Amino acid sequence: MALKYTALALAALTLAAPAFAQLKQGFGKPLTEKETEAAILGIDMQGFSPSERFSWRECIQPNGETLYETPAGVLKGKVLVSPEGEACFSYEDSDYAAVNCFTTFKSGDGLRFEGPGGSLFLTTKVIRNVKTCKPQDLVG
Repeated sequence: MALKYTALALAALTLAAPAFAQLKQGFGKPLTEKETEAAILGIDMQGFSPSERFSWRECIQPNGETLYETPAGVLKGKVLVSPEGEACFSYEDSDYAAVNCFTTFKSGDGLRFEGPGGSLFLTTKVIRNVKTCKPQDLVG
């Protein structure tokens, strides 16, 4: 039984390896408002959250409308960038009332999002110059 759980843990770590590699990098200072807007608007990103323990995808159109995909499903959302440079996300499941803001850092060619309570979202793939977002089958 322990071998089964060890194998599952190793498989999860293998899938998340690109995200964990970001943990070893230096992150420097958080992005400014303009830098965050330039970094996140019009991108389709995939990643892993070590704090939440799942793979995710978020596609952000140039106007800030998003599609957020996790193993639990797909949510439409919105992102606004605060004057402090935080990326603030809200979703349809709360009628956009619950807002979660994340300090954003460049991490190699990707991004790192640090939120309240130690929440952490790391990108493993970023596609830029996206105009529209459509749901995909998230492998999680």
